[in-house]
Amino acid sequence: MKRSFWILFLLFFFGVSFAVTPFPSIKHHKVLLRASASPYLLESSFILAEDDTLKIEPGVEVFFSGYAKLFCRGTVDIEGSVKKPVAFRNADSGESWNGIYLSTGDRFFIVKNLIVENAFRNTVVRSSGIFDNVKFVNNYYGLWVENSPKFDLVGGEFSRNRFALSVGAGTVRFRKIKFHDNVFGLYLSKGSTFDGDSLSVKGNLEADIRRESDELAGQGRRVSRSVWQRIEAGF
Repeated sequence: MKRSFWILFLLFFFGVSFAVTPFPSIKHHKVLLRASASPYLLESSFILAEDDTLKIEPGVEVFFSGYAKLFCRGTVDIEGSVKKPVAFRNADSGESWNGIYLSTGDRFFIVKNLIVENAFRNTVVRSSGIFDNVKFVNNYYGLWVENSPKFDLVGGEFSRNRFALSVGAGTVRFRKIKFHDNVFGLYLSKGSTFDGDSLSVKGNLEADIRRESDELAGQGRRVSRSVWQRIEAGF
């Protein structure tokens, strides 16, 4: 049963007016999510092209149906506040949604005070930008980063994810991040590295820092990256 349905049902039962706004389409190369129209519902995947801009105001909440993905190549400006964070959540309490995917190149993205819950995989690849006080909660892959030397994580938190922060290729930089109560805190594919305080990665269930090279040391082979790609393609 969809969470949004229950919200509508309960508020209707108690006589409270409530509306869910469909995720807006792109107009004049811009998409604006206003707090006054929140919450929003995204029922299918959304693609932001290179010449498009996405802006989300503080306090906006977006519910994603199963397998929906927010795929951004253009300019991204998500600026929640500490008191009014932006939140991305699943619409169906029994299903995860696909996640956010940022591939913005040299277009510097800004994401501040965002909560991301119950997604399969959130990805930053070949991108320039910052996640400032972003919280990843109860995702399968909290955040997967590849080939993004101009990307920074500052002051956020990873909790109750299967894989909290994974580095597929290159280096990931993080400062003042809390990693706790995940199955795996920091996962490093062979040849990848991190720039951050390893002491902040603690209190995770299976391993705080897990390296693919250590796992494969006695096997003489490496798991093909296509395996990961096939997993993601199913969502």
